[in-house]
Amino acid sequence: MSGILFLSPMRQTLSEFVPLCANVFESLGLGWWEILFHTVNLLILIVALRFLLYKPIKKLIANHKKKMDDVFEENKKLEKEAVETKEKYDKMMLEAKEEVAKASVEAANKAKIKSEATIEEAKKQAENIIESAKRETEAEKERMKNNYRETVSKLAVDIAEKVLEREIDKKDNEKIIDKCLEQWEER
Repeated sequence: MSGILFLSPMRQTLSEFVPLCANVFESLGLGWWEILFHTVNLLILIVALRFLLYKPIKKLIANHKKKMDDVFEENKKLEKEAVETKEKYDKMMLEAKEEVAKASVEAANKAKIKSEATIEEAKKQAENIIESAKRETEAEKERMKNNYRETVSKLAVDIAEKVLEREIDKKDNEKIIDKCLEQWEER
């Protein structure tokens, strides 16, 4: 019954509880000095455990937490850098696309200018060829005129020789001239 009373001290009054505790300690063979000694030993053990285990473990946990916080901060920084790098990359890609577009437009303009220059050059060459052909034609005309003059001169000489060989009247003269002109045209 004393065990039951000890397990439920709330039901008992304080005056009943103190003698009951004393009886429990005496039944265990413990005196007040031994209880005090064990209490002091318990306090020393608690203080020693606090300094030897609790504080180092707490410090270790704090260091670990600090390292984890540092890792999280580093992770945030790296994530921020990654976002910034991606933004820079996107910006560079946009700029590169713009440069490619500008280069394409510039290349198209250069090609257009080059083709226009080529067309101009071709026109100039065509004009030169036409001018050359005209000069050759004029030169050919001049040669033909000179050739005709020589031929006409020969005809005149031939006519004069024939006229000198005999006396020719007006009709004969016209016949000779017509005959010479026909020969000349055939040549």
